[in-house]
Amino acid sequence: MSLTELPPGQEKVAGPRWWTRVSYIGLVILGVISTLALVLGFVANVRLGAEQGERDSPAAVEAAGPIDAICRPPVAPATQEPWISGDGSAEATWQEHAEEIGERYVIGPNGWIFWSDYVEQYASQAVGRAFLTTGQVQNWVDYYNDLREQIEAQGIEFYIAVTPSTSSIYPEELPEWMQGLRGSTIMDQFVAAAGDLPLIDMRQPLIDAKPNSEFHSFSWSNSHWTEYGGYLGWSHIAPCVNEMFPDDPPLQVPTITGVEVTGDFNEWAPFGVKSNGPDWAVPIFADAFQDVTISDKDGAKAVVSGTAMTDASILPVTTEVSESWTGKSALIVRDSMGGALSPYWQQAYSPTWQEWHQYGTFDVFPDYRQLVEQHKPDVVVVQFAERHLIQVPPPGAGY
Repeated sequence: MSLTELPPGQEKVAGPRWWTRVSYIGLVILGVISTLALVLGFVANVRLGAEQGERDSPAAVEAAGPIDAICRPPVAPATQEPWISGDGSAEATWQEHAEEIGERYVIGPNGWIFWSDYVEQYASQAVGRAFLTTGQVQNWVDYYNDLREQIEAQGIEFYIAVTPSTSSIYPEELPEWMQGLRGSTIMDQFVAAAGDLPLIDMRQPLIDAKPNSEFHSFSWSNSHWTEYGGYLGWSHIAPCVNEMFPDDPPLQVPTITGVEVTGDFNEWAPFGVKSNGPDWAVPIFADAFQDVTISDKDGAKAVVSGTAMTDASILPVTTEVSESWTGKSALIVRDSMGGALSPYWQQAYSPTWQEWHQYGTFDVFPDYRQLVEQHKPDVVVVQFAERHLIQVPPPGAGY
């Protein structure tokens, strides 16, 4: 694997790279269309807010019990809300940087690269400019409550893991002008409204890990977390799930003896953007993992190292190990951020059936009923990247 390739499971899964097959004029036209679509999308979001009720400032979330304390440790609330109670100067500042935001990426003062609004209004989400109305947040909560009710009624365990955006863990690396505009985010809204959903929020543990490590949990040149970041996330997921299901054999957190940097996987290299250099951090495990047998949708099988990530681009797949940690099977509905978690799931459960959730396609949500009936799992796991929260499920889209 070359240093400009993404590590398996961490690439941005997208359609064909159309930008390699069109002329410069075509790119300009497409850029204009994309920018117009983003503007119209934002206007539509604001209009919808007026129709459904404006966005509320998320209240500070206090742990309601031991599971909440472990699974959703409080994240420091925003110190300002320029997009809720501001005087309009935040939007004026944003428009002053329209040319910068019009690119596919923005670059912070220390060379960290982030998506602009080109991908799911990422930059606007990072500062709270893109938000959900109270009705839209409730759509998400109702969606997952319906899934939980229908799945648990069949005696199946269920939990949700939201993998954070780089901007939620390293907000200080955003462009300085954006840092000054940062208020509450969609993730803050979702967590505040989640009630007793079996929701895992990994933001604070990853923030807490920053001062204690020279290694990055997210890369400065990639929108995904590193394998070390995935390990830190798993170190939070495992005790949370063990608290949710105390009678089950526990999920394990493998011991590591260190961390190493293995390369520079620059996601923005195709756009001519240079990175700061290698920072892709990988944990060094004290003990070997079991080998994993992977079967693709056509039934072709391969045996891979237990520490190898399962690439989102090859989903759906089935994985098996000779003796899993829990003795249970799991349906895992996930995206590319699940790549760094896949080695642990694949040791914890056997078989796993891993499916791509497709939230990022704007209008497609998984058919959980069909998937559960097909696989009859003991556990259903939903993992999705924080940025997908902007893709609100329509009413009735649950089970």
